[in-house]
Amino acid sequence: MMTNQEHNHNQEPHVHGPGCSHHEPQTPVVREGEKIGRNDPCSCGSEKKYKKCCGK
Repeated sequence: MMTNQEHNHNQEPHVHGPGCSHHEPQTPVVREGEKIGRNDPCSCGSEKKYKKCCGK
């Protein structure tokens, strides 16, 4: 784990929290299409479960 002294971003050490303003705001990830469950058939057509095929 980094301490404030190691994680200073070329500034004075500070605590990251709600008032920290030097980071870019993150945008939420938006899924295209329907959610695929781990136990659903894989969408690639392999007839395997998603978790055993493309979900790795």
